[in-house]
Amino acid sequence: MLDRVTNHAVLRYLQRVLNLPVDDWCAGQPFSCDRERVAFCCERAELPVDAVKELIMSKPVMLMCMAGFQNVCVRLDGFAYIIRQGFVVTILTDEQRDERIGQLGKIKQQSRDSMRREILKRNRRSKGKFKNRDRRLAEVD
Repeated sequence: MLDRVTNHAVLRYLQRVLNLPVDDWCAGQPFSCDRERVAFCCERAELPVDAVKELIMSKPVMLMCMAGFQNVCVRLDGFAYIIRQGFVVTILTDEQRDERIGQLGKIKQQSRDSMRREILKRNRRSKGKFKNRDRRLAEVD
C-alpha cells in the first residue's frame, strides 16, 4: 500500500504537515529525480521514507485508495489529501484547497448539534413533497 504514495506527496507532507524547511534544504542541491530529493529531505529530517509514507497512509486515506475512488479529497486534521487514480498525489492545507476551488471564506464551520438541527429541518421541509409524490404514483397504479 505504501507504493500508492507519490514522492511529491512525501515532500508536501514534510513541508506542510511537519513544517520542515524542505525548499531551503533543496535550494543548492542538484537532483536528477524526485526520488533523490525525497531521500535527501527524509535523511535531513532523520525519518525513513517508508515511515513518512505510513504516516500519510492513515486509515481514512488508505480506505479511499483501496475503495478505488478516482478523484477524491480526504480532509483530515486540517489538511486535504488529494487522491487521483488511487494514488495520493499531494497534500494541501484546508485553506489552500478552499482557495483553489473558490470556497475560501464560504464554508461555514458548524458544530455537530447545529448540523443535526439543519438536517432535521431539511427533512421536515421535504417530508410533504415525498408524500405527495407517493400519493400521485399510487393513483396512477
